[in-house]
Amino acid sequence: MTVAPIIKVAGLSQKVTLGDSSLTILEGIALEVKPGETVALVGASGSGKSTLLGLLAGLDLPSSGQVYIKEQLITELSEEQRAQLRGEHIGFVFQSFLLLPTLTALENVSLPAELQGHKHNEQRARDLLSQVGLAERLQHFPSQLSGGEQQRVAIARAFMTQPDILLADEPTGNLDQRTGAQIIELLFELNRHHGTTLVIVTHDEALAQRCERRLVMSGGRLEEQDA
Repeated sequence: MTVAPIIKVAGLSQKVTLGDSSLTILEGIALEVKPGETVALVGASGSGKSTLLGLLAGLDLPSSGQVYIKEQLITELSEEQRAQLRGEHIGFVFQSFLLLPTLTALENVSLPAELQGHKHNEQRARDLLSQVGLAERLQHFPSQLSGGEQQRVAIARAFMTQPDILLADEPTGNLDQRTGAQIIELLFELNRHHGTTLVIVTHDEALAQRCERRLVMSGGRLEEQDA
């Protein structure tokens, strides 16, 4: 039995108008990712990796082409519908963490489920923070946490709604090598535990090597390499 791809991209292009000229960021991208796969997206800075990740999440719309998430064409959805789909199916980890400074670690992790209207989330948030080694930091604010601890909170938050897909943009980019290695282990442990599909933009060779597939972005185009 053939399993439908959880992510499917066809003819995806993104162009930005700059005055009288236009800049092509992505051109003719085609991609399929199976449920539970781990995919590294690598390439030089400015090659379009983060742009592609944003399009997969429905944070932006492409100039042309289609993005399907769980066989749903998200490029034809309204902004509100895309936000709902993200809340139900997609977790996102940003390089800059994007934790809310006035909320504790526990409150930051609980927030996505609260925004989805789910109640009684505190125990799940506690369990996730324990999984990422922060059981003793529940009531700490981001300013009281190290960079590695903030990234762990961000990862726990991304898993709060039990997403089918986790999109991570340079999840080890702001971390030292030791902390980065711990975050890599954490991502793949959560992937195994939850069966979550991982698509990770990274310059971290150790992280890229752990993924089942390696996709290289160059000049706005995507090609597959042996992992």
